[in-house]
Amino acid sequence: MLDLMRKHARSWIMKVLLGIIIIVFVLYFGSMSGRQKTQTVATIDGKMISVADVQREYGNLILYYEKMYGGSLNNEILKQMNLKQKALDNLIDQAVILKKAEQYRIKTTDEEVKALIMANPSFQANNVFNERAYQYALRSIKMSPEEFEAVQQKMITAAKLEELIADAVKITDQEVYDLYQLQMEKIRIDYMKLSPPDFAGRIKPTTAQLEEYYKANQSAFRIPDQVQIKYIAFLGNHYAPQVNIPPDDVQSYYDSHKSQWKTADGKVYPLSAVESKIVAELKQIAGMRYAGDDAKKAHDTIYQKENFDAYAAENKLKISTTDFFTAKNPPAVFRNVPDLANIVFGLEKNEMSRVISSDDGYYLFMLAAKKPAYTPAFKDVEPEVAGRYIQAEAQKLCSKEAEAIVLRLKGGESLQQISREKNININQSGFFSPRSPIPQVGFSPELSDALYQLSEKKPYGASAFLIDGNYVIIYFRERGAIDNNDFLKQKDALKNQLLRIKKMEAIRSWIDGNKAAMIKDGRLKLNKDTKDI
Repeated sequence: MLDLMRKHARSWIMKVLLGIIIIVFVLYFGSMSGRQKTQTVATIDGKMISVADVQREYGNLILYYEKMYGGSLNNEILKQMNLKQKALDNLIDQAVILKKAEQYRIKTTDEEVKALIMANPSFQANNVFNERAYQYALRSIKMSPEEFEAVQQKMITAAKLEELIADAVKITDQEVYDLYQLQMEKIRIDYMKLSPPDFAGRIKPTTAQLEEYYKANQSAFRIPDQVQIKYIAFLGNHYAPQVNIPPDDVQSYYDSHKSQWKTADGKVYPLSAVESKIVAELKQIAGMRYAGDDAKKAHDTIYQKENFDAYAAENKLKISTTDFFTAKNPPAVFRNVPDLANIVFGLEKNEMSRVISSDDGYYLFMLAAKKPAYTPAFKDVEPEVAGRYIQAEAQKLCSKEAEAIVLRLKGGESLQQISREKNININQSGFFSPRSPIPQVGFSPELSDALYQLSEKKPYGASAFLIDGNYVIIYFRERGAIDNNDFLKQKDALKNQLLRIKKMEAIRSWIDGNKAAMIKDGRLKLNKDTKDI
């Protein structure tokens, strides 16, 4: 069992240690109210999932991950997450779960919904349900009690079905021990690190070689489309100072957020001690709301009268203009605006965008000018061509040298012998976990997998590993001892942790299986690709 787990160490360990234990229905049932029937993306037993549904779910996911990542969330991360596809998958999963719950006659009573809501700390004051806090919280997310309670009912129903699936999952003591060994395992290695820049001095390209390289890689030197935009900003902090916050709203916010106002010893600050902070936060929330209202009003007026500049002048709004920029390098102020490139690069000259939201406010963009993409002449970019050519050739030489060293290790030569001959230092790591970065080297999933496979009988990796631009050759030294007494202390907690993961996997597998069956039977139909939304 341990050998099998070592083989799949990355998937198991990362799930456990990074805490990817998310209750399925929390993600699936985050936004299920107010759906519009517009262009159909998918149907399940005749029930539509519209473009508006997907866009709404996409927006909710962005808000969710903005809270998780904070300021580090950018367009590149959003692109890698493929959130539009995740949004559609979430909506389909919602429908599948509820269809199967209906088929199994799983229901949720009004009393169960009431009990769940009354037990929610966000709706309590002094650990008792508070109607005013409840109504205030719903107003802040723009949901009626009926809509919110319908969502809770579906969440409970889904949870009941998932519990039935999860109850069939069992964990053996051997699985727990094997996972403990895999978590606590530490090894010590020797390694060589080869850096491509060290090989750059060997590269002396001719003009002919550079011209040939340029012709073969012209797309790498192509200057992409560039745009220049004018914009009007409606920022929440510009409106916040004008807002008056009623004392009742301050009290309601304090009552429903008491967990935020605790001292180091767990006592709750009195309202008087945090009132100014609450007022400032509520002013900012209200300021964002007023900013959004003004941005929409401006958009609608400008759209009708086509008077972007005139409207700004009449209402004493500042118009700012950016420098030219590409889709991959937007102005810093807009780098956290989702889909910015798609928005502004899709505009025609003097065309205005829809209202665009960001963390700090709302914007109206207008395309001022556009420069089409072009490929510069070789003579204009020759230094850049030379730099890239040398870099590429140096990396090839470095990779070839590293792989040659690995082949010599496989042939029985010692790392010390190769080190003396090549004048390459051998470094020692000290003990570390294979799931963690090697000190002074770095981490990659492939390297982590290889580290778990090392042993005295097979002390070297199957290849060199490219880590942070360097080629790394690893050689096993020893494996650390496992403390079985510590295992007994952690056994119960680790078993519960592993059980939650396996339950999650069982639920995920069940959903995927039912989706596949519904597609095969024609009950689930996908009508539109998310890249077209």
